[in-house]
Amino acid sequence: MANLVGSQVHESQITEVSHGITTLEHRPAIEQASNQKLLTISIFAEVYLVDGKTIRKAPRSHSEDDMESVIREATIYNMMDDHPRIAQCTSQGRTDLAVEVIHRYGVIHSDLALRQFFDDDELNIRLGDFNSSQYPEHPALGYEKATHCLPREYAQPNTVLSDLFALGSTLFELVTGKAPYAEFYPVEFRDIAPSHIQILTRAQQRRAADAEVETRFRNVQFPDVSHVFQGDIILGCWSGIFSSAEVLREDRTSA
Repeated sequence: MANLVGSQVHESQITEVSHGITTLEHRPAIEQASNQKLLTISIFAEVYLVDGKTIRKAPRSHSEDDMESVIREATIYNMMDDHPRIAQCTSQGRTDLAVEVIHRYGVIHSDLALRQFFDDDELNIRLGDFNSSQYPEHPALGYEKATHCLPREYAQPNTVLSDLFALGSTLFELVTGKAPYAEFYPVEFRDIAPSHIQILTRAQQRRAADAEVETRFRNVQFPDVSHVFQGDIILGCWSGIFSSAEVLREDRTSA
């Protein structure tokens, strides 16, 4: 289950070690108990694992953007009743069947990807991470990564169709173990901190890959899913065949 909490600003220090290798020393934003492990630092929040099953989120700083992101996620959880397909926010006490459910509440996730789904103790899948999501009278704070993004006019509000397009890429991830066109992207750095030049080079490579993926999607050039499990559903999401998550679910049920 998810636990969203406010906390103090974090700091990171750059520390130079021997042999010219640069490492990053992280100062947690919240006081970590012995049962808490820092999992990742996202754009807006620090994510901790508590007791092996509870995710705790804290804003990266006291900035308006970071605070709004965590408050937004808690607000969206609070809008919905508890449901076995949606991550539960323990600090708000209310949650509610994945994409179909959130759309009923006028919520557009705006960043659907496999990483946004979580397993509970009974291996039920719950959707979470609403910190950039759009809900009535509140535009989204962003949109999906290129591999999950429906090419569109990005100044306009995100839509059900943009969520469904991202859901197609999420299903592709689930059955293939990789994002669409993952082969276009540079390999992630591991173990040691990269040099400044390496970071810049990798950023350029990612931008070039993003542009190539967006161009292909705009030209309706999708990865081959003819031999992929439920490839017709994935292609339907990408092609805009489904008008809603409910129609998609009914199509999968009747297949």
